[in-house]
Amino acid sequence: MYVPKHTTMASTTETGHAKNIANLNTLNNINAAFGAKYNPGNKAYSLASMQELYTTSKGLQSDANTQRGIFEPFQNARTVEFKDAQKLARRFRTAAKTCGAGKEFYTDVNKIVTKIIGERAEKAKPTETDPSGTSASQTSFDNMVNHWDGLAKMLAGETRYTPNETDLTVAAATAKAAALDKTNSDVSKAAPNFNNAIIARNKALYTEDTGLCAVAQGSKDYVRQVFGFSSPEFKQVTKLVFKIVK
Repeated sequence: MYVPKHTTMASTTETGHAKNIANLNTLNNINAAFGAKYNPGNKAYSLASMQELYTTSKGLQSDANTQRGIFEPFQNARTVEFKDAQKLARRFRTAAKTCGAGKEFYTDVNKIVTKIIGERAEKAKPTETDPSGTSASQTSFDNMVNHWDGLAKMLAGETRYTPNETDLTVAAATAKAAALDKTNSDVSKAAPNFNNAIIARNKALYTEDTGLCAVAQGSKDYVRQVFGFSSPEFKQVTKLVFKIVK
């Protein structure tokens, strides 16, 4: 039985996945060159099955790359949009304090800004079932969006809040809240397709006994069985490494 080594999402590299797939292709070519001598009783190690596994894995890796290309620009845009959210909220708080609307208005604005400052939008932390990390980090992003919406509406409700600085106007606060909401929603919409593509790819490569790495190791063991541990034939395949990187 092939037992995968435990790894964390932090160790994941797309290079590692691609290398496993490329090594399977190399292994298939070597096995094919053995001709009739390569004739395993286990159909999983047959040339036909392993070539099908290679084609499937390569396609799933391509799908994952496609979805990554869609998802990451949305994630990057959200990072940029949220970067100044806390600093800007502090400026709106100061503007509320100096606008002449009174202590009660400032107190209400301060409550919201305090939440914005305390509700940090953290970097996504990927897991095996959530490769993009969106579930783990979504709450803080969602809360930030909600607090900014509340801030914009609080400011809009005070007629005496009329700063001359264009980036501190009610319109600016409303636009910022809308921009935060949009970038966050874009990530939320793109994440499931990306996550599902990664999960499908990982299942094909790393499922115990039937995944690419397990089958490739079994094929290498069969070559050793047929030709012997010290044989030049086995030395061709033993150098091919298949690592669990999910």
